[in-house]
Amino acid sequence: MDSDKNKKITRRRFVQGLAGACYACLALDSPATAAEQEKDIIIDNKGKVHLAAACGTYCGACPAYLAKHGDAEYIKMRQQKRSSSGPTQAQKGIPPSNWMDGLLCDGCCSGGELAGHCQHCAIRKCAEAKQNGARCTDCKELPCARINNLINMGHYFHRNEYLPNLEKIREMGVQKWAEYEQERWRCPRCGLPMSWYDAECVGCGEPRSERLFPLS
Repeated sequence: MDSDKNKKITRRRFVQGLAGACYACLALDSPATAAEQEKDIIIDNKGKVHLAAACGTYCGACPAYLAKHGDAEYIKMRQQKRSSSGPTQAQKGIPPSNWMDGLLCDGCCSGGELAGHCQHCAIRKCAEAKQNGARCTDCKELPCARINNLINMGHYFHRNEYLPNLEKIREMGVQKWAEYEQERWRCPRCGLPMSWYDAECVGCGEPRSERLFPLS
C-alpha cells in the first residue's frame, strides 16, 4: 500500500515538474510580454507621470493614447461616435477629426511606443538631452523657438496650454499635476476619459467640463 502511495506522489511530482518546465519555456519564448507587464506596473506606480509631456501637454487626453489604452468597450464607443458624426474639416483652433487616425502611443515620457510625430519631436529630444526630468519645466531658454513654433503650428487650442501647464508642473510637482489632469479630463457625469476635442462624452453624451478649454 505504501508502495502505491509513493507511486502516486512520484507521478504527481512528475506532472508538476513538467508543467513548471512548460511554463518556463513559454516565459523564455516571450520575454517582450514579461517586460511589457513589468513596465506597466512601473508606470502605474509612478502615478501616470509619463503622461506629462516634455512640452507640457497632457498625453492622457490625446486620441493616440486613448486609442491604445482605453478598454475595448470605450474604444468601440469612440469609433461609433466618429462614424455617426462623420469626418469634420479643420476649423479655427480645431484640427480635423481624422488627424490622429491609426496612431497609437504610450505617452511622451513613457519610454514605450510613441506616435510618429512624438518620436521625432524636437522638443522632446531637446528636453531629454538637457533636463533631468525630460521636460521643459526648468529650462532657462523657455519659451524657446521650438516650443513657440509648435504652439503656433495650426494654432490648435490644446497647444495654448503648453506654457501654463509647465508652470503648473513646476508649482504642483509632476505627480500631483498628472493626477489633477487625469481628473480634469474626465466626463463630469460618468467619469469616462475625454479627448482634447471631444465636445461631449462618448459614453453618456454629457457636454465637456467647463474646466477644459472651450471649443470656440
